[in-house]
Amino acid sequence: MGKPVVTSTAGNACELFQRNPPPNIAFLDKDFLSWDQTTRTLAMSFTRFFLSGNHSGQGAINVARAHVPANATQLKSSDFHTTLVWPEEPGVENEGAYVAVAPGGDTYVAWERNVDTNIFFGGDPHIYEHVAFVPAHASAPLIGGKNHPVVITKGQINATPVGGVRSLDATVIAGYNRGTGNDFPRIAFNRVSGRVIVAWNDASVHPLGDVWLRSYSASLGNASAISQVNDDSDFTLHFLPAVSVRSNGHICTSWYDRRGFGPDSAHTDYFGECRPSIGSNGADFRITTGATDWTNTSSLIIPNFGDYTDNASAGTTTYYTWSDGRIGVPQPFTDHH
Repeated sequence: MGKPVVTSTAGNACELFQRNPPPNIAFLDKDFLSWDQTTRTLAMSFTRFFLSGNHSGQGAINVARAHVPANATQLKSSDFHTTLVWPEEPGVENEGAYVAVAPGGDTYVAWERNVDTNIFFGGDPHIYEHVAFVPAHASAPLIGGKNHPVVITKGQINATPVGGVRSLDATVIAGYNRGTGNDFPRIAFNRVSGRVIVAWNDASVHPLGDVWLRSYSASLGNASAISQVNDDSDFTLHFLPAVSVRSNGHICTSWYDRRGFGPDSAHTDYFGECRPSIGSNGADFRITTGATDWTNTSSLIIPNFGDYTDNASAGTTTYYTWSDGRIGVPQPFTDHH
């Protein structure tokens, strides 16, 4: 790659102090990338929090896409075209967008809706996991936008009829210096089955969460049943999952896990699982070779072990990355399986 390229403009925050600031100054948060090498489609998802103008500032979900030239150093800001996937809403925060590009350039975005605003007095106490489908070259979602929402958590155990579930954003996590958690989803496209895979955590069964999987057809129809990923069914923490798909179609998920220490412990491992299909469980395995005691890990970073983890698969090998405090301060760690 060449020099940094601006994918979407956010305005100049210094202009907020002018008497009449521009109406569209924003804070852009949690950007993630996905790539299709066949069509050379590069997609970036992010949340736009407006800071000026007539906006609620509660977060609009966006995806910016570009066709990368054969000489990637020639990629320009003008090559990127931003699509509004889900508009901002008054009193309802949207955040934690993640993107996956399928062969051909079709793009899928998942995010969490009503995160943190669910704990407002008098408001909706549930969160909703959403997914949208933006076809290649389209300027708006075909399915999953505001006019045709697709709620991943609809049908979850203990959910409301429209898919509202209990969230970790109302649970204080011991050792997590942000305090409460989140339920940001992760999404991948299975090139073997041609299906969209979504992973997330929520507190539908246990207050410190479990990790869940669901799949959809390429057009976001034919939803599978929701499957629990973690083998244990206790009250320990299961938090911040990631998901990717191997070349043989096996689905690999990973997450923070405290099953070795109990629900009242801050000692944390990173676990994984690979399964041949959504409905066929795989055996959980421990990725970390040493646990972190987050209550005794010094950090000036908030959150100290992150808003997310991630993994990526190449062939039949999966690479994992997470924040680890075993040396006394948080550091990024990586391993493969």
